Amino acid sequence: MPSTAQRPRILLVDDNADNLALMRLFLGGPYRTDNAENGREAVALFAAAPYDLVFMDLEMPVMDGYEATRAMRAMERGRPGPPVPILALTAYGLDEFRLRCEAAGCTDFLVKPVGKALVLDTVARHLGENAPRTRPAPQPPVSLQAADRPDADMLRPLLPLFFATAGETLDTARRALQAEDLEVVRAQGHKLKGAALSYGFADLGQAARTLELAGGQGDAAAAATCMALARELLARAQRGFAG
Repeated sequence: MPSTAQRPRILLVDDNADNLALMRLFLGGPYRTDNAENGREAVALFAAAPYDLVFMDLEMPVMDGYEATRAMRAMERGRPGPPVPILALTAYGLDEFRLRCEAAGCTDFLVKPVGKALVLDTVARHLGENAPRTRPAPQPPVSLQAADRPDADMLRPLLPLFFATAGETLDTARRALQAEDLEVVRAQGHKLKGAALSYGFADLGQAARTLELAGGQGDAAAAATCMALARELLARAQRGFAG
């Protein structure tokens, strides 16, 4: 049920605080945003208020993005008006996940990392005439090392949150590896991969990708090696920020 007052209202659903902060930065100004850290919280917010668009992460605790999307679509069947665009935002790029998103009721599918230009253009396309007429000039995603690019200064205030969240993610993966829970290791690698790539840390994102693969394959030795590399790359990025 589209909202009509003031700026369009967007619901951001992600269990990663740094991903939420990045999306708020991209969308703040032309759009109003609310946050949900899991699918259950998102469904409750969707039931309580009208939204123009939803960005939905897929892999979350409590309730994942697929189940949350199905619940929202079921809720809409009792409401007047067109369906609200629900855009899946994930670090998975395989057709298998795209088809699962479509089956759950997602309107579109975006693969992390996504830059500000893509986010704003996608929102404008789905909102059509409801989109703001004036939007900030789109800019490409950047890494901390690319300090001469305009987004570097914009992203810099968010980096302490990214570093803290990434450290917590690796701590969770380490504890899971000690408990021989390789599925949690895989999930944490996936979580770190999307965040690192979104913030422009390609090497860290690649290390997280290999951690995700090692966890998915049940290879504890490889996971330990990947985790150590990811930890070192994270520390290197933090030293670059401090310097």
